[in-house]
Amino acid sequence: MAAALLSCSRTDPPSDIRIELPGVVASRDPVAVSVRIASAGGGVVTEAPSSGFSVEPSELATVAASGFVTCQRSGDGKLTLSIAGVSGATPLRCRLVDRLEAASLGRVELNGGPIKPPLRVLDKAGVELSDVDVSIVSENSAVISAKDGMLVPKLVGHASLVARAGQASSPFTVDVVRKVVVEALPIDDNHRIFFSLEPAKYELKVRLTAAKHMKAEWRGAPYCDGGADGVELVSTCELRGKGGVVFDNPGYLNSGSKKLELDAVELHEVP
Repeated sequence: MAAALLSCSRTDPPSDIRIELPGVVASRDPVAVSVRIASAGGGVVTEAPSSGFSVEPSELATVAASGFVTCQRSGDGKLTLSIAGVSGATPLRCRLVDRLEAASLGRVELNGGPIKPPLRVLDKAGVELSDVDVSIVSENSAVISAKDGMLVPKLVGHASLVARAGQASSPFTVDVVRKVVVEALPIDDNHRIFFSLEPAKYELKVRLTAAKHMKAEWRGAPYCDGGADGVELVSTCELRGKGGVVFDNPGYLNSGSKKLELDAVELHEVP
């Protein structure tokens, strides 16, 4: 039918030509042109003709006779189809992706809301291609899922992900943690603090204003007990049953105060 329309084009030019391409072409892979050629008699052809295509600037891309466009470099231009003096055109945005940079995110808070990962799409010259769509696939979607370029934490755990743009891809990882808030119980005349905890893996951080010796004792898991000399104590333990942790009150170590200084304490459930 397309051939018939073209053969009659000298006496019966089309009434309308419309062509479309993806918003951005991100690789050297050939991309099919969507064509709609309407005749004065009401007929419509959606088959790409074997000639009549042109690209401006000409060095931006090539067009095969079958109606496939292949970008040769990054840049903006226009694809035009002309038949018997009637033309239709569409923007052509070539963004040839050379590499994708995706650094591991480290820790993110479970209840912190969706996160936009710091991804960079670059061409061969190192120019960032900010308008190229990036897809993200999570290999641990129960821990964190990907939607519309954002990451949504769902569960405490470790997740591996892959970002893709054009023909480039890059793996990265993330650890989802949860801030734990429990009642602080003073013991030993407020010299120490006790947190009652459910089974899980925890990380306790205690900071001081000056270096001192600090201790942490894990109830139900004495093999995790430990101490440190310095301004910060970090202690990690996996409780297999209900238990808790006892540690020095930062207020008492800092100044002899019996006030519980909880601003200097962080407790997280960790993978």
